[in-house]
Amino acid sequence: MDFYDNAWETEQTAIDLANIGRYRYSVYLSCLASELYLKSKLHLVDHDEELETSHDVIKMLDVLSKRFTTGKNLKNMIKFSRKYYNESRYPYAGDVSAYTKDFAEQFLEFTAAVREYVENDCLATMDDLADKYSKD
Repeated sequence: MDFYDNAWETEQTAIDLANIGRYRYSVYLSCLASELYLKSKLHLVDHDEELETSHDVIKMLDVLSKRFTTGKNLKNMIKFSRKYYNESRYPYAGDVSAYTKDFAEQFLEFTAAVREYVENDCLATMDDLADKYSKD
């Protein structure tokens, strides 16, 4: 399974969890799906190889957006997503009242925007394909 397929499955699970009221876990999986969508296009840009095994979604977006611009402001939501990636997994204070249906839906909408960005803006060129398939 590649990063894109993994991201899509993770996004669908986040939707399912939101639908049954498991909002905190939906937020977590939305953040993870966004990360995986971004990772799915890293092969098209120059980047540190370690980035593929990290969770640095801010740097992933920075690297991608140098080549693939977007009309949407994904940067602020990526930062927000990075914060809640950990906080939704480890609610240290025990207060999970922020994880409401509306909150989870914000993350689902953001994940859909990241998916649209990688599907519509981060497109391989003929040179990218030649490089990929001409390597020994």
